[in-house]
Amino acid sequence: MPNYYWDACMWIALIQREPGRFEACQHIIERAQRGEVKVWTSAFTLAEVYKPNKDSDVLSASNDEAFEDYIEQDFVVSVQVDMDVGVAARRLLRKHPSIRKPQDAIHIATALLNNVDELHTFDRGDMLALDELLPRADGKKLKIVTPQPPPHPDEGTLLEPLIPPRNGTNN
Repeated sequence: MPNYYWDACMWIALIQREPGRFEACQHIIERAQRGEVKVWTSAFTLAEVYKPNKDSDVLSASNDEAFEDYIEQDFVVSVQVDMDVGVAARRLLRKHPSIRKPQDAIHIATALLNNVDELHTFDRGDMLALDELLPRADGKKLKIVTPQPPPHPDEGTLLEPLIPPRNGTNN
């Protein structure tokens, strides 16, 4: 089962229903609800989701409750910020000045230490520029990506076209 780490901007896009982002977030949450993927996040995200992004105000109290409801679901793994995460985050900031924000370093460090498959973000250059450059605890490179929107309904999800058998046979 794929494991996806979400930074705060992912949760904000989901809760605020941000155009052009919400659909990708909703698709991943629906897949997680069906047991196809796990969504990971840091407990630190609980505080960070409060902040406004460039295009919106501070989240309302009702949005706080919606976010907390998501975090408590079985398909979300919430990871504590501990000494290992803090040390790894500080080292990332020193080694990769492009990260710039301690909270982004916490997200990256948490993803690396927990061997998640992908870190999902809408942040522009600071985190996305590190895609497949940072080794996870298991030595594999962490993918840092913008999540893909769901497939168009007309495209379907079958790998091969479904062709009905001729004359009632399988040949």
